[in-house]
Formats: sequence, structure tokens, C-alpha cells
Amino acid sequence: MKSQKEIKLLTELLDIKGVKVCSRHQHKGIGIILQIESISNESICTQCGTKSYKLHQNHRYIIKDLPWGESPVFL
Repeated sequence: MKSQKEIKLLTELLDIKGVKVCSRHQHKGIGIILQIESISNESICTQCGTKSYKLHQNHRYIIKDLPWGESPVFL
């Protein structure tokens, strides 16, 4: 488990509004994987436009970010 200071620093470096870094993993041959999540507890439904405060769908996406030095970064 990474320190809270490291997680906070990674969140600041990532600099995506409304998103925080939860964890960081370095995988040999793959790169750095940052697990991120929304800070907000609400979301707008993409189908009907209604604001929701409860989870009704959960999707995982892998997004390739800019590299950190020689290491590829995935969110």
C-alpha cells in the first residue's frame, strides 16, 4: 500500500478535475497503472440526463496516458 502523501501527490500530478488516484502499481513489462475514481458521489445518466446518487452501472476502462519517463502509464 502506498502512503497517503504519495497518493495525494499522484492525484495532483495527474491533474484531472473531479478524479483522485486510489492506488499505483508498477508492472514489469507493462508500465505504471494508476487506479482512479471520481471524487463526486453523484453522476448524470448518459441515457436520460437524470442526476443519480446511487450506482446502477459500473464500467471499468483502461486509458493509456502519457508516459512517465520511459514507463507507459495506464489509468
